[in-house]
Amino acid sequence: MIEQLYRHIQKLVSGFTIEQEKIALFFETKTVKKEELLLSEKEICDTIYFVNKGCLYLFYENNKEKQVVHFALENWWITDYKTFPDGKPAVYSIAAMENSEIICMSRKNYETLLLQFPLLALYFNKIHERAYGAALFKQKTFATVAKEDFYRYFRNTYPELIKRIPDPVFASYMGVSLEILKTFQDMYIS
Repeated sequence: MIEQLYRHIQKLVSGFTIEQEKIALFFETKTVKKEELLLSEKEICDTIYFVNKGCLYLFYENNKEKQVVHFALENWWITDYKTFPDGKPAVYSIAAMENSEIICMSRKNYETLLLQFPLLALYFNKIHERAYGAALFKQKTFATVAKEDFYRYFRNTYPELIKRIPDPVFASYMGVSLEILKTFQDMYIS
């Protein structure tokens, strides 16, 4: 199942020619069911996940409600980037939003992979630059745009993703009630 990951690396790092079998040893493939928890808050975060098929999401609990922070679709990586670098207890949880096929890599394997194949550091740097840029853009957008406008932007920018996200999860991501989300959806359809 790492063929997809291998192609993704080649897409982002031109000239990447390391044999697939050499890097495959660093990864573990898994199938996870919808709502299966991969990481819980306060557990040690020592794994990073690549989505082959499906969707994962990152969230935290606040007053016993999920507050969704981020999604990871096909060809996206996800982990608790706050604690993955130093192996501290997670401040976020990660779950499957739908049945998914994922590739997992431990922190130890991640570090060994980068030491053995330094060109992959360029790949992960590109991944992390994109993720950080997206997080900053979301923060700016949340601070400067009305929720209704954010909904319209997200729907227009990610039309396939929004179809896959259950309404309660998307309402949490937007920081609105389910009723307000329904109002936005009705306005958009009209």
